Amino acid sequence: MSLYTLSASNKLPEVKIPTGLTVEENTNPLFLSDLCDITIEEAHNRLANNNLAFVAYINDEPAAFGWIALGKAKIGELNHEFAMPQNYGYLWNFRTLVAYRGLGIYPALLQYIIKYHKPQTSHFWIIHAPENKSSLRGIIKAGFTYVGNLYLGKTMQPELKLDEQSKFDEEALKAMGFYKSDDEASSCWNCSSPYLKKRIMECCCSNQAEECKNYNLPAFI
Repeated sequence: MSLYTLSASNKLPEVKIPTGLTVEENTNPLFLSDLCDITIEEAHNRLANNNLAFVAYINDEPAAFGWIALGKAKIGELNHEFAMPQNYGYLWNFRTLVAYRGLGIYPALLQYIIKYHKPQTSHFWIIHAPENKSSLRGIIKAGFTYVGNLYLGKTMQPELKLDEQSKFDEEALKAMGFYKSDDEASSCWNCSSPYLKKRIMECCCSNQAEECKNYNLPAFI
């Protein structure tokens, strides 16, 4: 998974605001359970751990949603739970409903949340799965910059292969349990993590005529 960051002091690039877009914070567990396709208990737990939900509407109809963690958070694909350092926010679980995709809602929603939290949040973090190309485009449009590659190391713990050009707070990364590693990351996300909920039953490298560099335990075993 690729890790991206944005400093609240950075000037945000301009993004096109879709016609009819409005964004609101929502604290209703029943509504969030239905919209986000999670249990009511999970919605309660997220809100109780200082995770805030934002819903984007097009002409007053729910069109997309996303969460920002200011307390506890978890990356399911890495089976990694962590607490956010003070004044840091982790953006996660974003989804645009099928009928509203292609309108540019995602980067606009990201920037809304960033602007909303700028007074109390100095840095924002976000990750994306390698197969989700549309998510990456939205993250870049919103103004985020690449930090490095998050993956499961040989001990099945999260490690971070840093981009040599990146400048960031390593102590904040360590506080979240992301430790710098010089090991080469596995090339195949589909094979390297046993925690993926959605997995194809073949190596994703084969589709790209590449050699699979899976340095972890085989995920299919």
